Amino acid sequence: MFKLEKHAVSTAQSALAELASTHVAVLSVLNGTSQGDIWVDHRPNPEVAIVVIGDMYFLAGELKPAEHSLERIWAIIPDWAYLYCEDHWGPFLDQVWSNKYALPHPRLRFGFASGNPLPELIQPPAGFEFVPIDRNLFNRNPGNLDLFRRAVEEWRSPDAFFENAVGVCALHNKQIVSHCLTDSVCGSRCEIGVRTSSKYRRLGLAQAAASATIHACLQRGIADIEWHTHASNKGSIATAKSIGLTELDRYTAYSCRLPAENIGDLGSAYCAELATHFEQASADINWCRFPAAGASVMAGDNQRALDNIRLLLESDWQGQTAWLENFWALQPLHKDPEFQVLISRRQK
Repeated sequence: MFKLEKHAVSTAQSALAELASTHVAVLSVLNGTSQGDIWVDHRPNPEVAIVVIGDMYFLAGELKPAEHSLERIWAIIPDWAYLYCEDHWGPFLDQVWSNKYALPHPRLRFGFASGNPLPELIQPPAGFEFVPIDRNLFNRNPGNLDLFRRAVEEWRSPDAFFENAVGVCALHNKQIVSHCLTDSVCGSRCEIGVRTSSKYRRLGLAQAAASATIHACLQRGIADIEWHTHASNKGSIATAKSIGLTELDRYTAYSCRLPAENIGDLGSAYCAELATHFEQASADINWCRFPAAGASVMAGDNQRALDNIRLLLESDWQGQTAWLENFWALQPLHKDPEFQVLISRRQK
């Protein structure tokens, strides 16, 4: 596989056409708006391409197992990748990816297609200030602004972010508590994502921020607005529908993470099965104790979660305690004395 120079990424357009029709993130790398690398099987007319955006890997192209050296792909995709691929790659993943324990993640894509009636602008609840995510917000420097500083780093440059990104956030006591922001933009298409601090949920903030962001996108001529979510994320699906988005299609990603984003998204019995799966995977991939701990909490077995965290920390895991502290599935453990001891020992 060969890593394309920035001036040559357009040669991968044909191989990436199918995935780009579903993922604006792929298009934004092709047009140079977002940071990312593209690997291809050969130049100048590649048949197989891999787009790398942080921990997201997009595998695309015409698969010819008899002709392609699949082990070359193996060297590109790490075990911790969150992998998106075209359907025909599914039966061959064990030949191109070292992570034989990855699970399918059913996902949905919602959208507001150009030509649809303008969705209703949802009014924010009282006591919250809603402002655009722009240079003025950065100059104000409210609490939690690091959320957006990390987002800026994913774009080609800060100027590219401020010129192309569209978003709205909710402020409360000078803190950012909810926001909706375009993750990727390419021409008239964009993908938006929403996030709300846990103690400010169920107040309508996400709907109001997303509604305002859609209106701001349309005012800029970005008419094809997309929203991706886990099929298990009932809250995200409800929010998408509440702001006028409709389901466009369904697809599958693959990962050794939990196929969810919130406690309660998955049934406890299934979470117990996931915990067992990840515990078994940890014999080969030690960091799988991390999702095993999260699955255990969601299965209602906090002691099992703590045991997995202890074994993770006793291994040669190179992760940070902040990852454990910020992992949404482990939030119920924060006040547990044993969890606090494990974290403090690791920090020392």
